[in-house]
Amino acid sequence: MKLEGKVAIVSGGGAGIGRGISKCLAEEGADVIIADISKDNAQNVADEITALGRKSLAIEADITDSDRVTEVVKEVISKFGKIDILVNNVGSTGEAMGDRTDPTFAGLEEWEWDKTIKRNLKTQFLMCKAVAPYLQKQQSGKIVNVASQAAKRPSARVSAYSTAKTAVLHFTLSLALELAKDNINVNCVCPGLVFTQALYNSTSMRMKSDPRPEIKDMDPRDYFLKFVAPHIPLQREQTPEDIGRAVVFFVSEEARNITGQSLNIDGGMVPG
Repeated sequence: MKLEGKVAIVSGGGAGIGRGISKCLAEEGADVIIADISKDNAQNVADEITALGRKSLAIEADITDSDRVTEVVKEVISKFGKIDILVNNVGSTGEAMGDRTDPTFAGLEEWEWDKTIKRNLKTQFLMCKAVAPYLQKQQSGKIVNVASQAAKRPSARVSAYSTAKTAVLHFTLSLALELAKDNINVNCVCPGLVFTQALYNSTSMRMKSDPRPEIKDMDPRDYFLKFVAPHIPLQREQTPEDIGRAVVFFVSEEARNITGQSLNIDGGMVPG
């Protein structure tokens, strides 16, 4: 196994992409700590990891709270003795959630902008700030930040989200340069259309502006598979496990000389 003996923290690891990443890490031998705002979700994934024969710990935490982040990292060090891998997965489309008649920039409220930037960018800064000193002390470590294809293919419907995820790309580059001297690799994955709860919500919103009568009683997932997925060059959705396997590569020794890079896992939506 590629990650035998490694200890990983996955923020937002209790559902969706985070769950897929956490399970893929565990399948390759890592012990995985799930830090998630939902205690129940975190515990469910931790139980799945334990069933795979790995150690796990579920921690309820709001990763936008710097004090709580510090507590989380200290708890992990206390119980596991080290941290080898950090995956920053917390995030949401923010302004694409809820019942909105205008999802564009014109309809974006200040509080929605702040909340989206905080969830998608500040969380990564706080986790890296808390974990990096331990990685520097041991002169090794892997950090993977989760961005989005929206960082490279902006949309007016999720302007704050696109902006935050673009900033994640540049944060990754800056951190990779700064931590390279400490033998720490920092990379980024950019998922495409993974049908998580956030995509369910944004698809529901998209359906409201679709005039086709046949979609009236259609479930958002069926709508996505029929009208959205066919526009992906590979004509299929991406899965949490697709993202998880890319993360496993970045944190393995196979990628020991790769840092400051971003990898699209999007079925060809954003070439290059």
